[in-house]
Formats: sequence, structure tokens, C-alpha cells
Amino acid sequence: MTRSTERPADPAGADADTGSSAATGERQRVIRLAETVTFTRTEDGLRLFRGVDALRIKGPADALLVAANRLTAGISWVELLGCPSRSPMRQMERRLRSIGWIVEHDRDHGAGTSTERQVGYLTLFGADAVTMQQRLDSARVGVLGVGAVGSVLAQHLVGSGVRRLWLVDHDRIALHNLNRQFLAGRSDVGGAKTAVAARALRRLAPSLQVHRVDRQIRAAEELDALPANLNLLAIAADTPWDIVSIAWEWARPRGVPICVAAVGLGTGYWGPLLVPGLGHCWDCFERLRQAELTGPDALAELDQGEATPYSFGPANTVVSALLAHEAVRFLASGECGVINERRIIRFAENRMSYFSGSHCTCGASQDPVASMASPHTSHTSAPLENR
Repeated sequence: MTRSTERPADPAGADADTGSSAATGERQRVIRLAETVTFTRTEDGLRLFRGVDALRIKGPADALLVAANRLTAGISWVELLGCPSRSPMRQMERRLRSIGWIVEHDRDHGAGTSTERQVGYLTLFGADAVTMQQRLDSARVGVLGVGAVGSVLAQHLVGSGVRRLWLVDHDRIALHNLNRQFLAGRSDVGGAKTAVAARALRRLAPSLQVHRVDRQIRAAEELDALPANLNLLAIAADTPWDIVSIAWEWARPRGVPICVAAVGLGTGYWGPLLVPGLGHCWDCFERLRQAELTGPDALAELDQGEATPYSFGPANTVVSALLAHEAVRFLASGECGVINERRIIRFAENRMSYFSGSHCTCGASQDPVASMASPHTSHTSAPLENR
């Protein structure tokens, strides 16, 4: 939705100098325009854009343009406080801060690191991109299944800054895996998937702490090899058929969020991402989802116990990357587009749909909250293949 205002900059009497941000210890922090914001001069002021949002600030156009350029480059608190309270610079900073278009961080944060260009992107998810990047840097993530979906997900997690990773898989690299599992090469055929992935991921980030759990998970207690304080557990395995239920049984009492993705023959899905403390429940999500299956989708559900033997690298990569986008966004900001929701893509028709779940009605969740479910849509549930 486009946000546009014809109001002039904040009233001259307004000020926002007080607070911890202006304390002596914070004065070396840099104040800047969020990197996703662009602007253009108009006859009566300045027009700024961030995605589909637009903001018009009326005032002396030349002075506002100078202020916007200075904020783009970044100024310290000392410089900002040196500007008169009624100046275009101060008025613009207050106005943009009020809508989250101003960020602040240490002057040298991220410089010379692999994620230095990512911080700007994170401003799409909130104003304090530096804090979000720090959350990614310290996140603890488990990946259950290091195959076609899990290996690509792990690659994106590490690329985003995650440095503590637990990889769970019992399988070994086969020649036919190489069309979709790009952490492996021909020399890795026969090697454990967790070992191959760990080696490749350490090449991306030598400081990575990667823990291997080389076992097939058939019961919740077998996941006790994972720490109970994970920030996220991603399920990207296809066996046994009830692997998500098993993972949820382990994650729910520990308060560990889970996310799910898989790819089938011509279809794929990512989500839901479920947070136990928000009243989510995998059993209730699945029960409602299956109750709404009709026609071909209902028939396809009968075959879900068998993974499809076919695989197409681009399809796996697309779904894996979409899951990674949502997982990274959640780890950084606590929000994402698939919280308690599944997104489905049919590749042949290039068509997407979604299914939103309700909150727990079976009593398993310890912290139920009011339902925020969206209207439900038809969806697919073809046999899935992750490995």
C-alpha cells in the first residue's frame, strides 16, 4: 500500500533529542537513511520512496535535498545534534525516524565482512538492521535433512551470517543427487551428507561451528542430540512419512520454532513456520489442511507416504531459497510471511496459492492465543521428495 502525505515536515517546536540514543556513549553511532530508501527533488520539497511506499516532505527543496544526501552518507549523533532543532535536517530525521526509515549503527559495523551488503536489505524487515544482523550472527539453527532442500537452505543460512548450525541426516551422497545438491561434487559420492555439507559450508565461513548428527530420526527422543535452545529447526526430510510430527513433538515442549518445506513432481511448498509460544500446533494445522482437501488434492494425499523418485534441480532450488528467505527474516526480525501459513507453487502453471492454519484447538499448545487465521484456499499435497 502506498503511503503518501502532503504535510510539511514536523512542526518546528518538536524535538527528539532526549533518550539513550543521545547519551555520551552513543554519540559515535551513525545515523543514516535506510539503504532501501530513494528520493527525488520536487518543486515544493522532497519525495522519498521505499518499495511501494512513498512520502512527500514539503519545505525548502535545496536544503531538504542536502539533508537527504547527508543522511544517505551517514552522520554521527554529534553532527546531528549540532544542527539547529528547526533545521530541515533535524525535521527530516525526526519525520523519517517516526516511520522507520532511519537506521543507526556503529560506524564500522559490517565493513569488510561477507554480510556488509546484507544489512541494507534487512531494513526491509525493520529499522534496526544492525541488531537484526547481530541476531543472525548469533542464531542457533538445526537442519533436519541435508538433501535437495536442506543443503541449499544451509548454504543460505551460513551466507546470511548464521554461525552455529546442526545438520541431521543419515544418508550418503549418490551420483543422482548432484543435479540438485550443490554443496557436493563427484569426489563426494559415497560420503556422508552431513560431512560433505560441513566441509563446503566451512569453506564459505571458516568460523562456522557446524555439528553433525549422523542418524535417521524415527522418534522424538532421537532429536535430543540437538540443543534445546535452538532458535529454529528446519525440517527438510521426507522420511519417515510423519517426520514433521516427530520433530514437532520434540520442539513444542522446548519452545523451539519449526519450519517446513518440500518439493514434489511439479509442485513445492514452504511453510508453515510454527512458534509454540504463539499458540501454533502442527497437529491442528494438518488436521484443518487435510479437512479442506478436495478432488485431485485429496487423492494425491493418499500417496504421500511414498517420496516421488523424480527430482529437478531448479524446482528444488526455488523452494529452498524461498524457505531460506523466510527463515532468515524470522531469525532476524521475529516475523515472516509463512508464520502459521503454507505457500504452494505449481511450476507448470507458474501459479501460487496458500493455506493458513488456525491456532491450537486440541489443547497441546501451552500458550494458546486468539486465532488470526486467514481465509483458506485450495492447495496441493502431492508426494514429496527432499533428498
